[in-house]
Amino acid sequence: MNADVTETQHGPLLPVQRRGGHEEPPRAARLTAVERYKEILATAAEAHDRMRGHDAERTRELIGRLIESQERMARVLQEEKVVRLGVELHWEKVTEALWEERWMRGKPRPAPDTAVPRRPLHEHVSAMDAAYQTLEDSLQKRTLLRRKP
Repeated sequence: MNADVTETQHGPLLPVQRRGGHEEPPRAARLTAVERYKEILATAAEAHDRMRGHDAERTRELIGRLIESQERMARVLQEEKVVRLGVELHWEKVTEALWEERWMRGKPRPAPDTAVPRRPLHEHVSAMDAAYQTLEDSLQKRTLLRRKP
C-alpha cells in the first residue's frame, strides 16, 4: 500500500483541516436548520409509514396463521373425543365378552401408556382395532371348540 494515499473509495482519509485544503461543505451544511429539520422529519415519517405497512402485512399473516392453528386444534379436539369414545366402547365390549371367564378379574380400564413411541393417531387406532378383533376371533374359536355341559 502506498504511504501517500489520502483517498479511499469512500472519501478522504484525513479531515479537510489536516489536508490543508478547502472543500465545499456537505449538502446538510448548506441547508438551514429548519430545512434540515424538515428533511429529517420527512425521512422519519417515511420510515414510520414503511414500518406500519410492514407491521400491517405481518399482522395479517399472523392472524391467518392463528386462525389456521385454531381450526387445527378444533379438529384435533374433536378427533380426541371420537377416539376416547371408541376406546370406551371397545373396553365395554371386552369386559362383556370376558364376563364369562371367572378366572379373569375385571379391572378398570388402564390409563394410556405414555411409554409408547409417538406415531400418527390412526396407527394407534388401527392397533387398538386389530387387538380387539384378535380377541373377538379367539373368543369365537373358543366357543366353537368348547363342549357344552
